[in-house]
Amino acid sequence: MSLNQASSSLKDRCFVFSDRWLAESVRLDLALLAPQPQLDAERFARQQQGNPEQRVLAWAEKLSQHAGLTDALHVWRQRSGLMLIVMWLLAFVGGMSAALGIMGNSDVPVNVLWALGTLLGFNLLMLVFWMLSLGMTPGELSMGRVWFWLSSRFAGNKTALLARSFAGLSARIGISRWWMAAVTHSIWSCVAAGALIGLLLALSLRSYVFVWETTILPASLFNTLVQSIGWLPTQLGFAMPSETMVNAAGALSSDWTTQTQPERRAWAGWLCGALLVYGLLPRLLLLLFSAWRLTRGMSRYRLDLHHADWSALSARLSPSDQAVGVIDPEQATVPAKTFSGQRCKTAQGAAIIVAFELSDQIVWPTAAFSDFHHERVANRQERINCLALLDQAPPRALLLVCDAAQTVDRGSLSWLSDASGRALHVAVLLAGSGTGSRRQLWRQHLQTLGILSSSVFDEDADARVWLEANA
Repeated sequence: MSLNQASSSLKDRCFVFSDRWLAESVRLDLALLAPQPQLDAERFARQQQGNPEQRVLAWAEKLSQHAGLTDALHVWRQRSGLMLIVMWLLAFVGGMSAALGIMGNSDVPVNVLWALGTLLGFNLLMLVFWMLSLGMTPGELSMGRVWFWLSSRFAGNKTALLARSFAGLSARIGISRWWMAAVTHSIWSCVAAGALIGLLLALSLRSYVFVWETTILPASLFNTLVQSIGWLPTQLGFAMPSETMVNAAGALSSDWTTQTQPERRAWAGWLCGALLVYGLLPRLLLLLFSAWRLTRGMSRYRLDLHHADWSALSARLSPSDQAVGVIDPEQATVPAKTFSGQRCKTAQGAAIIVAFELSDQIVWPTAAFSDFHHERVANRQERINCLALLDQAPPRALLLVCDAAQTVDRGSLSWLSDASGRALHVAVLLAGSGTGSRRQLWRQHLQTLGILSSSVFDEDADARVWLEANA
């Protein structure tokens, strides 16, 4: 295939979520890759025609093949799918065994309410817990999390990295809840389906007598309960015992044979209908909803090339960068654009701290700045919103918190210049674990914005002193 054909195919190619997942894995593993494969991948990506994200994904695809991540992902998908099938089978067999055990061998009558509560109780309890957890962070104790843990342990050496990148990526874009929910609801659907099949099998091969028993409760309570539970299944065509049948089932003593065949069939239909409507159907509907939310979230996700994780790489992969020889961001010099460093002399608003594109490894805000107003900027829209906020009430003191480990690029400096021009006093706190040389590069570039080294801090305490003096 010629270079022109390869370039054309990249423009027409449709990248999917797994490509972006591999890109995230490559980014996390980049420090362990040899320099030459990285340079080859960058050269290959710059030669492709397409938008910036397509070039980044082409770069990641090249490196993931070199690092063996593409094959590892294929193996993980196969083994995780097999693991899920095994869990489905175990759940189905468990549900069927539970139903056969509860129904027994027909030597004694079946307490219908006790049987239904046993078949449905734990399933419904877990369903209620899941619904209550919708407003919380997805928990660790779920069947989806168990499946993910097992898949990560039995799928090969590369899966630790793939698991870490997937967990971080899914949490960032908000799909963690939905893939865990999809797995959890699918397993509970198998439990409910197994219980229903086991119940139908027992009813087909044995003749049961159905009763209810109580010592202190009135018969009217049981009749109301049976009618309430049975109303929805009757809308789907299932039988429901009449009030006379309910009273008769409660009055049976030692002579169980007096229950007629129509009564037994009505109770059997009521039991099967309740298990289907309240056990299996809710799980299937939630499974479909979770799968839809998961698919929708994955299909909409795109790499945020304005984020510090990707901005420098995207700039390096730009064809225009190749012409001027921009390859290594560590060697970047002062950008060609000159920033004025002007300040807003009329700013009188309250002090504001803006965390600019901090990595996930930096915990922010820290306790030292808990009593100040905070803003966080991580994408293009948040950049726009933050500038609009500064326009509304220009602050006397603006502290910009930057990640010292990130590379300084033109886009970041341009935004920092715009933000600085909306405040009277400006300082920068270099957070994170950036090296001394990287911090010195930051200071050199910030001087082009009119921010002197004396207003660039490495420690929280020094930055807080500056804020209190200028607020």
